[in-house]
Amino acid sequence: MLQGIKSVLVGVTEEGKDEPSSALAYGLSLALQAEAHVTVHAAALKIVLHHAFVSSYAAGLAKAENRRIHALADAVSERTRSEADATGVVSTVEHPQLAFSDLRAAFLAQARVNDVCILDAEPSAIDIDRGLIEAVLFESGRPLLIVPPGRVAFAARRILVAWDGSLPSARALGDALPLLRAADAVELVSVVGEKDLSQLVPGADAAPYLARHGVNVSVTALTAENGDVAETLRQSASETAADLIVMGAYKHSRLREWILGGVTQSLLKASPVPLFMSH
Repeated sequence: MLQGIKSVLVGVTEEGKDEPSSALAYGLSLALQAEAHVTVHAAALKIVLHHAFVSSYAAGLAKAENRRIHALADAVSERTRSEADATGVVSTVEHPQLAFSDLRAAFLAQARVNDVCILDAEPSAIDIDRGLIEAVLFESGRPLLIVPPGRVAFAARRILVAWDGSLPSARALGDALPLLRAADAVELVSVVGEKDLSQLVPGADAAPYLARHGVNVSVTALTAENGDVAETLRQSASETAADLIVMGAYKHSRLREWILGGVTQSLLKASPVPLFMSH
């Protein structure tokens, strides 16, 4: 059984597209295995017209669309309550309708008081859901699980840890300990060839730390295929049948503060398994 995870937050933003969510089922599955409480933030995006001279016709259209979006979020909320009750998971379901800035602030506040946050993967860098992913990664202080489409059952028997000895990777390693301790096998993977790792903590030094926590860990060094660290990690996860990738999240310097690092960006666009990320 998973230990150390007692509060799980799942976020679903209804934008009017009525898109399926893997994060909801995945989050309920994780909460069931961890015997944790799950909070589902099934928010509806509110369309706000700021121009003072918006016509009554346009205002009426926005009001009708807001009602439609809110009804979709209500349906997600009711479905979630039913599924949580059926599986015996103790849950709280919230479904506010908020403009994006308020939605972002509300979700961040919730993320900071939960052990882990779960969101659906979003390949588009300009989508609203990507905005929430980046906000949680860099402003919540809590780890984030990002779930690709089709992954509806939580599993962490085999975990790949992307390790480069940096601060973000150390943070992710510590945050993931409840999952790593429960895993059958953990592979600590360092990918060489993309940057100089000689001044950072090697995987061989991180392995004893994990072993002292009861983690069944092995250490592997891989050479980046054509200099592409993200693709090397994707291939390794597929070849080893990993259930989860644990890694630190990176962003560029303050001059480009909200531009994600290349490996982070690439894995957010496409990962064969869920990503457990911290910053």
